[in-house]
Amino acid sequence: MPSRNRTPLVTWADHVARWKDCQLCPLGQQRDQIVLARGTVPCDILFCGEAPGESEDALGVPFCGPAGRLLDQIIERALPPTVRYAITNLVACFPRKAKLFGDNEPTPDEIRSCRSRLAEFINIAQPRMIVCVGKLSARWVDHDVGVRCIDIVHPAAILRMPLAQRQMAIQKSIVVLRNAVDNMLESEWTKFTDWSTEYAAS
Repeated sequence: MPSRNRTPLVTWADHVARWKDCQLCPLGQQRDQIVLARGTVPCDILFCGEAPGESEDALGVPFCGPAGRLLDQIIERALPPTVRYAITNLVACFPRKAKLFGDNEPTPDEIRSCRSRLAEFINIAQPRMIVCVGKLSARWVDHDVGVRCIDIVHPAAILRMPLAQRQMAIQKSIVVLRNAVDNMLESEWTKFTDWSTEYAAS
């Protein structure tokens, strides 16, 4: 693996200490635990989902429920073992009230409130590529700045599909991810550029 260009100015420990008690938006009052990230940093690939679910809220770990297990299977089949990755979300708190009304999505204001946290984590991770997991993430993460971005279907959406369609969707996600990773590994290493809050949630 290519060496990193620099040591992040903010460490993972700094990040956790800064955000563990965040109350910047109403989601801070709805969560049981803040859900920041999991994986290895710095990383080659950063997966960015949408928001924690109930399992994640209970354990404080992103993508640890059924959708997370499917994402792990897709990653295992698509990524070479030497490729390092991390996983986070647009927002770090479970949108409990939205869930009660049948909608798991955070509001635009909640996403904007969390963009400083997301930008800080991106700068810690220094990824070569960002994988937007789901339509909401694809809509909010800026695809035109610094780091190449691709989109895959959210595994929770795949799990809601009929069985026949589900297998096709899983295979498509694996192929899209594998091809993007192959292209990344074949391309020249470029210096990571720090992300501002606007880039992380535009």
